[in-house]
Amino acid sequence: MFRYLARRHDRKYILRTLQRQRRTDHRSIGFGYDASLAFAVNEAEDRYASGELTFTELSKGERFFSPILPSEPLNEKGNIVLFQSDITSIDDDNNTFECRVTGGGSKEHALVVFHHWYARNRFSKFARFFAARGITVVEATLPYHFSRGSDDYSEEKFFNANLGRTVRSMRQAVLDGRKIVRWLHSQRYRKISVVGMCLGGTVAGLIAAQEEMVDKAVLMVSPMSPADFVWTAETMKSLRGRIEPAMSLKDLRTAWGLISLEMHTWGLTRPGLDVMFVLGRDDTIARPEASDRVIEVLTKCNRSPEVLRLNCGHSSVGIFPYNMIAARKMLRFFKESPT
Repeated sequence: MFRYLARRHDRKYILRTLQRQRRTDHRSIGFGYDASLAFAVNEAEDRYASGELTFTELSKGERFFSPILPSEPLNEKGNIVLFQSDITSIDDDNNTFECRVTGGGSKEHALVVFHHWYARNRFSKFARFFAARGITVVEATLPYHFSRGSDDYSEEKFFNANLGRTVRSMRQAVLDGRKIVRWLHSQRYRKISVVGMCLGGTVAGLIAAQEEMVDKAVLMVSPMSPADFVWTAETMKSLRGRIEPAMSLKDLRTAWGLISLEMHTWGLTRPGLDVMFVLGRDDTIARPEASDRVIEVLTKCNRSPEVLRLNCGHSSVGIFPYNMIAARKMLRFFKESPT
């Protein structure tokens, strides 16, 4: 019965997403290579920033995601902490980002949470669940979402058919996340973990691969390869239609190598990092095949991750009973000592 309800929930989510895409089609960003955008720290000034999107060396990835600005916040008011983003876009609202903090009562463990693309609500129940069990939860804000967006269409700027713009936005998300982690470290939290859902999970994985202050990472129904995500996701047909006339899947994998977890798997094998995957067997959006490839590589490197496979799809991972199963498994994972 639960699997039937999960499929119905996923179908409704997919239909709503497709309807939204049809409504916003006139605002869609068309195909463009624009490699200079990917390397522009200040979009208005670095119009001719140079760099190749092709990812061939680990050191290039490390330099690309290296922090630029200090991690001190601009303001702390109540449970809201405001930061300056390392990347400056032409959208002023996007250049600062806020985090919502739900205290766990100690400095033992902090968890940074990254929401999914098109998110309309934060994970308040998720935050309260872990905070009640002694883990401080920091809810991040991805570029062009919530207060960082100027209108209801802003999320399109985060992930779109302009290759360089998408890489730049993902880089901004990773740098923002690393800033939160470094700030938490300065606050003397003993253990810091990251968790993300869908593209938020891709961001969390890239942060874990680059940031040695991260002890544990949970990737929930997350695309390992954004290129494969566009090519195979049931909700990505419109975006694929804007890219496919100009390039093949192989070319897109190359162009988006910098933001593909499949290209940063080596970073996930570093000592002191434990990784957990939460997969939906019926997921037609972030299909589990790509995650299986990464899991296989980590296993061959003697860094076997914990894997939870649920009998649900993509969005239904957030409904009962799958959300409670995942939350309890994650809690046990977080409480375990790092390997």
